[in-house]
Amino acid sequence: MQGIKVIFGTYNTMPDGASDTLFELSYQRSWRPFLSSLYKFPSICSVLYYSGIVLQWIEENHPEFILLLEEMSGRRQIELLGGGYYSPLFPILQLSDKVGQIELLTTYLRKTFGKRPSGGWLYEYSWDAGVPLVFKNSGLSYSFLPAGTLAAAGIVDLRRCEPVVTEEQRKLLCVFPVFDMDEAFESPMSFESALENLMARHPGCRLYTIMANGHSVPGMWEASGLESPDVMFEKTFAWFQKNCLDIETVSAQNYTKSLKNSKLFYLSSCSSRRLGSCLDETEERGKGLCFPSIARQLILQQPASKRLYDKMYHVHSLMSLLRGDKARKKSAQEDLWKAQNGEAFWEGCIGGLRRPEVRKRAYRALIDAEKATRLQGSFNPGLIVDDIDCDGEKEFLYQAGDLNCYIHSRGASVFELDCFKNKHNYCSVFPGSKNGDSSKSFVDMVFEYGRFGRELAGLEKQYYGSSDRDRSPQKIQFFRDFSLPMGESLHPLGLRKSFLFQKHCVSVDITLHNRSEVPVSLRYAQELNFLPLAGLVELEFSCEKERERLILNEPGKLGHFEAEALFIQSAQARDKVELRSDRSFTGLVEHFMDRLDSPHILRLRQGAPQEGPPGQMQGEELYQGSRILLGWDIELGPDSTTSLSLSLHI
Repeated sequence: MQGIKVIFGTYNTMPDGASDTLFELSYQRSWRPFLSSLYKFPSICSVLYYSGIVLQWIEENHPEFILLLEEMSGRRQIELLGGGYYSPLFPILQLSDKVGQIELLTTYLRKTFGKRPSGGWLYEYSWDAGVPLVFKNSGLSYSFLPAGTLAAAGIVDLRRCEPVVTEEQRKLLCVFPVFDMDEAFESPMSFESALENLMARHPGCRLYTIMANGHSVPGMWEASGLESPDVMFEKTFAWFQKNCLDIETVSAQNYTKSLKNSKLFYLSSCSSRRLGSCLDETEERGKGLCFPSIARQLILQQPASKRLYDKMYHVHSLMSLLRGDKARKKSAQEDLWKAQNGEAFWEGCIGGLRRPEVRKRAYRALIDAEKATRLQGSFNPGLIVDDIDCDGEKEFLYQAGDLNCYIHSRGASVFELDCFKNKHNYCSVFPGSKNGDSSKSFVDMVFEYGRFGRELAGLEKQYYGSSDRDRSPQKIQFFRDFSLPMGESLHPLGLRKSFLFQKHCVSVDITLHNRSEVPVSLRYAQELNFLPLAGLVELEFSCEKERERLILNEPGKLGHFEAEALFIQSAQARDKVELRSDRSFTGLVEHFMDRLDSPHILRLRQGAPQEGPPGQMQGEELYQGSRILLGWDIELGPDSTTSLSLSLHI
């Protein structure tokens, strides 16, 4: 074991928008125990990555931790890594955003701790071929990738585990093969146990690089059986100190200075095992000649992540049109970077995309960025036609000073509804299904007369035609002919659907035409899927019938109801949505509830105040939005027509 060197540490990220409770739990059970215990062992060196989101929260809530980092960095006991400020998935970003994210964190570290970072951390090891150029141009000389992945590609020999070098346009970047505690071992264990395991598996190595996800620390503590994370880390660092004659802990920066003649390699794509496991049939695709970019493929797994990705690039294109006003463009860029938090595009370790507060924060940042691109006095509301989601079909985007309303020709339904007053997208619902998309609103549905049951026409999946003749900056009309099964025959019907946009209001006018020679009875319905700004506990659902107000939150009253209007309102009316119709309707409100119970969440929340049996670990109950069905029972004679109107006020 003579001359063995060890680089070890933790990487720590959090979803932007996560609650203070979640931050505090992570601080008390991961970040603080590691650093405060390490402080007691000045001879032990460690490498650490904290995203800008984490550092910003710590600075506001535990400034003493920043002082500790500053002191330990000054005495070269710890090395702070750079990387993306908002821990983004680098392969999905524009080049300018990659550089901007890195420079933002580098500037923070330099101003706070007086040193520029020499190396950079990749969130979830999200590598693409352009990383060497971006890192090197940003002053970063090395990064880290999973040893198992590099070994499987024939790049690294696990008998040595020495760093390797890659380049892009003659810009060299050193890469350390790292044994990630979540990937290299079947179960959680302490750092010293992990090192002993690796020395037994790979006895010829002169360098072992071991990194742990900060979210995994509660699992390591649980496996140790010790009374606290502090005791666990003190035991770990005491072990390293005891074996200091045989094992030396070093920083990546110092080790890089002694490197000579490293092996050159090229790698097109890489990611953590966590990220790759989210893709369907990843293993099978990797066996052939098709090697997908995992980070980019990841956004296709959930409609919510794809919508956010499309919005991000749409705002980026709007920013490119800004000329002359550098302050405005800088403000828009900084807001755009906030929305690029990697946790907002997948579920991550502790919820990420599934957390409504994370989606709300991402859309808030994008709406702020979009608002900054609109010059007062020269912006005119109106409709534009663009293929925002790259599906080959044009979408209709209504943009005004008070709201955005994006309409897809498939189903003639709304897939984004932004309110600029509260900077919120009401369509950011997360139904939790990879196979369906229940985040659209103003979806046409046809049921049997008098009931909500099986949908008869499937209009939400059909493409509508649009009328250029009736189109104006505030109005667009769609049409669709369909057949309604009744008994053993099909009855032809026609549907005309007009969207009219007014200040803080979207109106939908519906005309149904019975083209058959027999009378038809049906229940026509509009489906709306909303995620209000407030949480479910704060919301009041109520309806109005014949000027009488009925609260629907009361037990037993959230089923079917008859009304002319529906109201969703938070405390002090901070968030208020009104749905009004020109004729009485039957309503139904259902909530999307989601239980988040990943192993990391269960271990992090163990012992926290919660409901349920004592000692039983429980996840979090998340309110992901509400499904609202408004139905009108209609009887149509042969070759007859009927109309109705629905308006949404935000």
